[in-house]
Amino acid sequence: MRSLMLVLSLVPLAALAGPSSTFDNGAEGWSVVDLNPPYDSVGTPYSVVHESGYIRFTDPSSQSFFFEAPSAFLGNLSSYFGGTLRYSQRLTPTTPEWRDDPDVVLVGGGLTLVFQNAANPGADWTDYAVSLTAPGWHVGSLSGAAASAEQLQGVLGAVDHLRIRGEYISGVVETTALDNVSISAVPEPSAWALMLSGIGFLGCVVYRRSGV
Repeated sequence: MRSLMLVLSLVPLAALAGPSSTFDNGAEGWSVVDLNPPYDSVGTPYSVVHESGYIRFTDPSSQSFFFEAPSAFLGNLSSYFGGTLRYSQRLTPTTPEWRDDPDVVLVGGGLTLVFQNAANPGADWTDYAVSLTAPGWHVGSLSGAAASAEQLQGVLGAVDHLRIRGEYISGVVETTALDNVSISAVPEPSAWALMLSGIGFLGCVVYRRSGV
């Protein structure tokens, strides 16, 4: 059984490993940018505060602040189209809510795409999984046109900025924490085939050892 679990856990991971930040040993190149829309503008840069295993930042102004991803999350990410961006956040205080900004901003190839989750983070860690497929993404702003698959593929092919929202409260009061940011791809057919062949082999071994 342990051999079977080893195949299940390791075979796909080798093919699907993507950029990630756990913040176990520092800020890992993340920063904060404070800006007014449009969301591809430069804004004012800040250094984040690193805590034990996560980063945080306190709202610096009446503008909107975003966590800015380092170079590991930029460039050609086209192989992650159809995959998932995951991260966790927590917030204090949690009211009054601000919902006028996107939660995720992707800038690249001369285009800005934005996405908003169903709810803001709470006082405890909230886990998010943002699909890197077109549904839910908009061009330029939350009121912009729905993004097409071709537009999302184009942006992922040349990412200049990946921004995750920190501005969740109406007022200059909140502190937002960020942890466990990762991007994963859809499993390649070859990865699944390798995994299934391994399972089949181990099944044969177990069958023979059982003496049936």
